[in-house]
Amino acid sequence: MTRTSTSLALLLCALAACGKAAITETRMAHAPARAPDCPLDLVQVDVTSVTFNQTWEVLGYVGLLDRGAQDPDAPENRALVRPRACAMGGTSIAVASNAASTNAIGQTGSGVNYMVLRARSAPAAPTAF
Repeated sequence: MTRTSTSLALLLCALAACGKAAITETRMAHAPARAPDCPLDLVQVDVTSVTFNQTWEVLGYVGLLDRGAQDPDAPENRALVRPRACAMGGTSIAVASNAASTNAIGQTGSGVNYMVLRARSAPAAPTAF
């Protein structure tokens, strides 16, 4: 989502006086679902690192738009993200982005995107060529 479209979505939410404006899910890879209350590790990752793709598989993203500023670690956000990340098969979560903006009439909106990750397994050795 571009900065302009995120700002527009937040502005529309602020004008409509809504609660959580939107919850989005983007699946990047298919993995077996886990229980809705599965344990998830909160990790910090550097997606520009050469080893990122060797260490992690990105299963998808969960995005939350809301009025006001959001705490990515807030219990209400965890309660919304956890079952979605578990359904994607995730074992870890990283905050991909956390941004807030204020519109011309002084209303603040924010968006938090969580990256749903799973540790990449070592590939099996080929048995034939």
